[in-house]
Amino acid sequence: MNFWGEIKSRFRNGDGLIRLLFVNIGVFLLINVYLLFLYLVKQQPLHFLGDNLALAASSNWEIMIQRPWSIITHMFAHIQFGHFLFNMIALYFMGQLFVSMMGSKRLVTLYILGGLGGYLLFAVAFNVFEVFRVNHGVYVLGASAAVMAITVASATLQPKREIYLFGAIKMELMWLAAILVLLDLASVRSGINSGGHIGHIGGALLGFFYARQLQKGKVPVAGITRLIDKVAHLFSRRKMKVVANNGKHSRPKSDEQFNIEKKERQKRTDEILDKISRSGYDSLSKSEKEFLFKNAQK
Repeated sequence: MNFWGEIKSRFRNGDGLIRLLFVNIGVFLLINVYLLFLYLVKQQPLHFLGDNLALAASSNWEIMIQRPWSIITHMFAHIQFGHFLFNMIALYFMGQLFVSMMGSKRLVTLYILGGLGGYLLFAVAFNVFEVFRVNHGVYVLGASAAVMAITVASATLQPKREIYLFGAIKMELMWLAAILVLLDLASVRSGINSGGHIGHIGGALLGFFYARQLQKGKVPVAGITRLIDKVAHLFSRRKMKVVANNGKHSRPKSDEQFNIEKKERQKRTDEILDKISRSGYDSLSKSEKEFLFKNAQK
């Protein structure tokens, strides 16, 4: 298989986390290859590829009306390599944790909601508070708010789950999330990337809200979530619907039987999530953890 065929195969067969990584990597490469080409031929980037990147979201509502797509594209766009690398490493490790709890479909939904939540708080702050209204429009881009949402949601679902930061520092998820949020709160006043730090806080708030709703057995932001779930389906691994049984295809289930089984699974899932809310993830039995993991993948 050639290189391009291998890439397409990995994207097609990968889960939501792999596809999110691929989209971010692809956008980063496209932007930087084009900028490199312009540099080599001694051409200046078009105005929308400078600080005013067309994929970036602006705090100026008039600009956003002209580029409505940027409310989504900004959370997949990076220019600086360091910014891109840090976000992808964080997305990979925190994404794996969240997928182990709630599945890849919900990861994609949370990623997009986290990016939207981060942008919303950033835009409101830069239009409401006088201290920020010094420029006609400030731009934000990158996956940071989405990654922060995933981190805080994971810490809310399993606060005492232990991780090894940088492979060496043993830490509970709740303390990692708390430290990251406090750092962003303390950095807003620095004047260096204040919009980015506010966006991180917005993502954190969305992640906390999302996880709390899941623990209550509810669908977070139901209307928006249903819309995003349709997009998330594109990021989810397709599975065979026909199952072999002694060399023969099994008969499809009736709609009635399917709905009964779905309702029973949802009931047990809600009971397990309530138990997590009351006593934490570690209180679950092995069978309950296995059941939650298998159904989260669906």
